[in-house]
Amino acid sequence: MRQQMRELVAETYAMSARRKVLIFDEDVEALAQHAGPFETQGIEVHRCTTVESAMRCIQREDFDFALIDQGSSGVEGRRVIGYLIRYNLRTPFIVLAVCTDAAWYEQALALGAVDYLKKPVTSEELNWIIQRFLGLRNSLVK
Repeated sequence: MRQQMRELVAETYAMSARRKVLIFDEDVEALAQHAGPFETQGIEVHRCTTVESAMRCIQREDFDFALIDQGSSGVEGRRVIGYLIRYNLRTPFIVLAVCTDAAWYEQALALGAVDYLKKPVTSEELNWIIQRFLGLRNSLVK
């Protein structure tokens, strides 16, 4: 009985812990669109519009998940991913891109991306991310 109670308390604590997400996108409007559903679920979102601000966040914080825009030349996203791998190796991340590029898609997956999504990201995709990677089953992304 005592062991079951400890397990229940540990599970409840784990589920109530505040989740943190890093979102990197140079486009402020896209960043707001992507951040909104996470914030609605009570998830702490670190919004970054520059590579430098994303790198500072990654150095200071551990994240449960990251959405990383590929960037206009693809270089920006790679730099952010490099820092994420260096400082938060276990953080799952998805790369976002305006247009899909097969070579960068393969590189992103080789670096550890769990997926590569074409922008704009749909509400169904955001809902899937929240449920799959943050364990929130009652998300109401519309």
